[in-house]
Amino acid sequence: MTGIVLGIADSARLFGTDMDTTDMDASDMSLVTIVAPQEHVVSPFDYAVTRGDGIFEATTVWHGKPVSLEAHLRRLAHSASLMDLPRPNLTLFSQAVEEIIAQYDDPEPGPILRILVSRGLDADTGIGRTGSGLPHVWMFLDAHGALHQTRAISLASLTRGYSADITQRAPWLLLGAKTLSYAVNMAMHRECDRRHVDDAVTVTEDGFVLECPNSSIVAQYGNHLVTPNPDIGILHGTSQRELFSFMAQEGGSWEYRKLPLPQLQEADRLYMTHGGWVIPVSSLDDRRYQVDESFVEQANTAIHSGRTEKDALLVRPRD
Repeated sequence: MTGIVLGIADSARLFGTDMDTTDMDASDMSLVTIVAPQEHVVSPFDYAVTRGDGIFEATTVWHGKPVSLEAHLRRLAHSASLMDLPRPNLTLFSQAVEEIIAQYDDPEPGPILRILVSRGLDADTGIGRTGSGLPHVWMFLDAHGALHQTRAISLASLTRGYSADITQRAPWLLLGAKTLSYAVNMAMHRECDRRHVDDAVTVTEDGFVLECPNSSIVAQYGNHLVTPNPDIGILHGTSQRELFSFMAQEGGSWEYRKLPLPQLQEADRLYMTHGGWVIPVSSLDDRRYQVDESFVEQANTAIHSGRTEKDALLVRPRD
């Protein structure tokens, strides 16, 4: 069984601009070199190692289908733009993902897919000065690591240490990009361990809700879903858009808006969404919430079946 598949992608083609993607000879060429999962494929001179300088995306591959792949790749392109990286060829990225999936052979139906992009070799090093200057791309499927679960989780609110207008005042902080620089996010998870909760929801210094360290947060009020507007400086969640699409298909409504923490706490129900999953929240700080297991199961089934994918691509904040 092949439960972990690791590939090194052809960066020159994935970020190239001179290739006609309709060229059949080009499309027949492999975009990914499969290597052993234990293979050492990252140089210590790489920006990913020396600076944490790069971007990534992650989702679930459910029974061979990558959940929300188009939305994830669009967000990858957005992150690349914010990071001044070359424009990725999303058609070829999608083809590379399919090559990885074709190598998978394991009974686990929902392995994790990660796409990792580094700026390349650090130009401040002697090795980097002689490199190509192209990004480096790795992709892997992992069925043997931590996988998503849908049990209800507990959350604590943690300050992010800046005000709600920081994105407009300091765009160089890259708050809307999904970067490899996750040291703060990991520190938040260690703080959650110290507080004996499962995860966190972050809040600005002036009291507005942001997101979870690795996820989006969604509040439900009756038959209406609300999530923070991405313009506050957070990622535009892919799974959150799928959940919004599901709610609309079921006759409900959704909204993006600036969300004060007390209003989040007053929700009827809360959900954390990421990686193609909707996860119910049982408590936030000292408040407990009802868990509708049937709604969660139906939402996840709709997302994994692809029922919500097309509509989700159209979900965005309204003017």
